[in-house]
Amino acid sequence: NAGSHEISVFAVRDDGLTLTDKVASGGERPISVTTYKDLVYVLNAGGSGNITGFTLGKRGQLTPIAGSTRALSNGGAGAAPGPAQIEFSPDGEVLVVTEKATNLIDTYAVGEDGVAGDATSHPSSGVTPFGFDFTRRGTLIVSEAFGGAADASAASSYAVSEDGFELISASVPTNQTAACWVVVTKNGKFAYTTNTGSGSISAYRVSKGGSIELLNGQAGLTGAGSAPIDAAVSGNSRYLYTLNAGAHTITGFAVSADGGLSPIGGVGGLLAGAVGLAAR
Repeated sequence: NAGSHEISVFAVRDDGLTLTDKVASGGERPISVTTYKDLVYVLNAGGSGNITGFTLGKRGQLTPIAGSTRALSNGGAGAAPGPAQIEFSPDGEVLVVTEKATNLIDTYAVGEDGVAGDATSHPSSGVTPFGFDFTRRGTLIVSEAFGGAADASAASSYAVSEDGFELISASVPTNQTAACWVVVTKNGKFAYTTNTGSGSISAYRVSKGGSIELLNGQAGLTGAGSAPIDAAVSGNSRYLYTLNAGAHTITGFAVSADGGLSPIGGVGGLLAGAVGLAAR
């Protein structure tokens, strides 16, 4: 809840959602949250910015982790450096944060007690690193918005571990505008970027070694002015959904065996300002 500097927890049931807890985020303007087992970390983008950790109880209650608040690349001084997203690596040993304003990617080693260490900052391959996702093998795939320049956005991939951070594929162009968010299929074979400025979705093939290759810059279209800002894949990765901020809609696509996308319709009437999307 960015406006109230809080995190809410909901129990997911067949008949809907039930609020189980609401706590202060440990900073200002929380914009992204990630989980690994019973660990929860939030990215606060207001003020100087930080990350803060919590444990999640069996009944959906959050408890702050003492000493878990960590600064971004600015060391806690001055304005926040445009953080975009936080996420655990698949093994839970590393937290990753992208910074749009500095073109940096921060990593934090996570101890057995759930406490994150200090940030280690790495240069992004391209300009304006934004959204990202991991393959099941642990490859990090990052979208690069290139400041919203027309047809200039890209994606890159990295090998990430507790001990290192290594570029695999340097910026691979989408030939679209403002790539913002990334989703990877559960089998790790394909990655997709939502291109907010183009109303499109780009598809990439991901090799076992983590390199990426553009399959189709316009694998899916959400419409002119639709401004897709987020995406999610279903649990079986057979379907991909985008949240379109400009059109206030969600658009669905079927994911084929070769990574192609076929439109399956969508829903409209979302409230203005809706952000964030999850799929089961």
